[in-house]
Amino acid sequence: MTEEESQVQTLARFTGHGLTLALATGLFLAAGWWLDGRLGTAPLFTILGAMTGAGAGFYSMVQHLVLFPRQAEEERKARAAKDDPPDEGAAR
Repeated sequence: MTEEESQVQTLARFTGHGLTLALATGLFLAAGWWLDGRLGTAPLFTILGAMTGAGAGFYSMVQHLVLFPRQAEEERKARAAKDDPPDEGAAR
């Protein structure tokens, strides 16, 4: 989260993550339900679809809330280290 991000922007960002989780779960659940109706295997694919969708949504949430900010911080530190040359007088 950047310093310039307002509370509304933060709320919108986290709401988007929650909706991504809910939609992934719902869409995979619906696909499993449809597949069960076609194959007559209820509730096998409905359960598998719900679990797969929840897993995919959770993975997306972890990426956006943990992994991407960590990578951005590492890149920021690497740029700062490259831009700030070491003090040559301190070595003497």
